[in-house]
Amino acid sequence: MAVISLLFLAVMYVVHHPLLVSDRMDLDTLARSRQLEKRMSQEMRQLELEFEARRRAAEEKQKAEDFWRGDTSRDELVLGKKATGWPFRDEGQEGPLGWLLGNLWNTGLFCLFLLFELLRQSMQHEPAFDSSSDDEEEEVRVVPSSPCDWLSGFPPQEALESFYEQHVQSVTRDLPYTCEFVESFVDDLVEACRVLSRQEAHPQLEDCLGIGAAFEKWGTLRDTRRFDILVPMAPPQGTVFILEMRDQAQGHRCGSVLLESECVCKREKPLGEVLCLLHRPRDHAAASGPGSSCVQAALCTGSHLDVCKAVQWFRTMVGNAWALVAHKYDFRLSLPPSTTCCKLRLDYRSGRVLLISLILGVQREDTLVYLMSQAPDQEQLTSVDWPESFAACEHLFLKLVGRFAPENTCHLKCLQIILSLRDRRSVSPGAAHPILTSYHFKTVLMHLLLQLPLSEWRHGLLTQRLQDVLWFLGRGLQQRSLPHFLIGNTCLPLTIPIPKSFRGAKPVNLFQHLVLNPTAHSQAVEEFHHLLAQVKALPCASLAEAP
Repeated sequence: MAVISLLFLAVMYVVHHPLLVSDRMDLDTLARSRQLEKRMSQEMRQLELEFEARRRAAEEKQKAEDFWRGDTSRDELVLGKKATGWPFRDEGQEGPLGWLLGNLWNTGLFCLFLLFELLRQSMQHEPAFDSSSDDEEEEVRVVPSSPCDWLSGFPPQEALESFYEQHVQSVTRDLPYTCEFVESFVDDLVEACRVLSRQEAHPQLEDCLGIGAAFEKWGTLRDTRRFDILVPMAPPQGTVFILEMRDQAQGHRCGSVLLESECVCKREKPLGEVLCLLHRPRDHAAASGPGSSCVQAALCTGSHLDVCKAVQWFRTMVGNAWALVAHKYDFRLSLPPSTTCCKLRLDYRSGRVLLISLILGVQREDTLVYLMSQAPDQEQLTSVDWPESFAACEHLFLKLVGRFAPENTCHLKCLQIILSLRDRRSVSPGAAHPILTSYHFKTVLMHLLLQLPLSEWRHGLLTQRLQDVLWFLGRGLQQRSLPHFLIGNTCLPLTIPIPKSFRGAKPVNLFQHLVLNPTAHSQAVEEFHHLLAQVKALPCASLAEAP
């Protein structure tokens, strides 16, 4: 028994003291160890706070939070029953007292070993580290997740609310009713176009959808007169659209639309060896029928759908449809020239003018991603290039946010305040276009809507959320990185219909052009700091009275 006890003490000493040369670490190693320990504890504390916030938000609105998490399952901690009894208990001995009495020799040696360890550790001289640790702690301090120092001096909630009421709410009060009228009017035109094209082989126009700031309820003064409407287009009967997506080049995502004849016998198998009219008797190869040849000649370049030809055909159809419905309306309609969309100008007798852009779109698979006829940077595309658009997906996302979020939230108000301040900046004629667009600010907002619980966007947190939006954008400019909201976003709700390849794709950087162009990056940073100065100047009366 004594030999076993001595062996036990020897093993314990070797385990606790494997270093025979020195038991102490040098100052640098000890400093790095403490820095690492401090950093890990701060990160763990931050994770605990975030987890607790998410747990509270889930309890407040379980149904909404389950929706935004998609179909992800929640792991539940299941605690098993603890083992009862003592592991060192021998037969015939009752409880821990009996075990101690039966093993006095081992108990005594174990106590001596513990006493020796306590005395040895108390006699060790610990290096003086506290005197120099203050400076080193500053070097390893974790960057806080709260807004940076450049957000100091932020205006109070009252100043933001006052600016919103005077410069946003007052000019956009009637915008929802105008959007409702515009969609109703375009539906009337599209229905008249269907009547005119019923007897001919033309593309089929589907139900329209309002897109953009005005229809997503974050429009500002500049959006009270301009409205974008997506008009989906289906292939003519007997033909099919085949989308050929191209590799991303120069930051553009686009594809071409191939028009091919659709063989009826592939869907309906007739009895015997009967061939449909599209097949030749000799080689059974599919050929274009008279109807499809007519469509290709009018709308295609080669076999691909041409943007300019399709828009010109649609413009002619809308002009003819206006003659059928003009008696219902009390304004004058004109069609300004355009090669990428069908523009409508509505002139009222009161002098009010509405500008509507009807944008053709071809649906990609069974999703809300479309190849559209219009792009922000159209001059770098050919006539058969149809830019890829995610406007319908983003419209659905913001609509669902408004449905599940608490009443009177501030997420759209944040975006409206920022864009209203940006639009007030005077730009000299001939100056370069701004680098930071409305789409960049909208993307930042959508990312934050996924990262923060919807309960954190309530009315009283307008100042904090506006700071978060600016901080997110400022960090993106520093890192020259702003990820696309739909492509490569693993947190995107499953209810948003996008191609399956998007969820596992490599994230797309919307600031990639800033990496390649330092001049553009400098201009974007200057625009951002100017916007910050405008936000901080909101309490000043001079800004509130500016035209």
